[in-house]
Amino acid sequence: MKLRGDVLKQIRRKRGLSQTALAEGICTQATISLMEKQNRLPKMDILTAICERLNISSDRIVENEISGINEIFNQIVDNLIIRNFEDASVLLKKVHVKNLESDFDKQRYYYLVGMVQVENNQIDEAIFNFELVLTQFATTSANIYLAMTTAGMALAYLKRGDKERAARLTNRSVKLIDNKKLIGSLRQWASIDCQIAELYLQLEDPDHAIEVANKGIELCREHDSLFLLDELYLCIGRSYILKNDNEEAKKALKIAESLSIARNGSVAEDTILLELKNLEI
Repeated sequence: MKLRGDVLKQIRRKRGLSQTALAEGICTQATISLMEKQNRLPKMDILTAICERLNISSDRIVENEISGINEIFNQIVDNLIIRNFEDASVLLKKVHVKNLESDFDKQRYYYLVGMVQVENNQIDEAIFNFELVLTQFATTSANIYLAMTTAGMALAYLKRGDKERAARLTNRSVKLIDNKKLIGSLRQWASIDCQIAELYLQLEDPDHAIEVANKGIELCREHDSLFLLDELYLCIGRSYILKNDNEEAKKALKIAESLSIARNGSVAEDTILLELKNLEI
């Protein structure tokens, strides 16, 4: 990958940002200077956050940005979103952890392995891999995978039947994302909001589920994105069902249905239709 520092500088100036303003909460001003003057490529999490702040795709400032490993990781994430865990497992086998150079790549690898293992009820193995992320990379890579992994750990303990520990971990993941110092993309922030909302729903805490889901919805609206909006409204609908408020549940589920059709989210759409049918009975 080759960074186009001249293009980065041009876009930054068009946005009316100084190097210090662009770097705030992400990296140092010196890092931005090296990127612009010497085409120095930063860590992937820093690059992602900078592109997010500038509201550009990374291929605007990086040539040949999509490497083989990034493409595989993106495919794995996409399969997890649509709950295609079989294909996600196949793709993970193509990744050799010894060949991963950055902490960021290792962090997301162990997180993704853990998520697949949770869905396959390999709970002990999943917890082991989540702990690798939280113990080995917590001080070296302050990106959103710390919160996502904490939420993944909560899901693992919830499946084990330990609701008390699952609740503590869920609350901890909320504190991590509320801290606002973690680096992540829009898709990652929306994903963690959806993940936490669903955890609260399974913990039979519908009020917190609605609160977190609404944060995810607001985030997507701010960025004019439909990403996971159907899943977030589905979670809100299920939360209102748990609260025995069928009218609010129907409103949320109807919105979820429309959004799912717009996103071609067939998995979510089938689930939404089933929930609506159950309300009519």
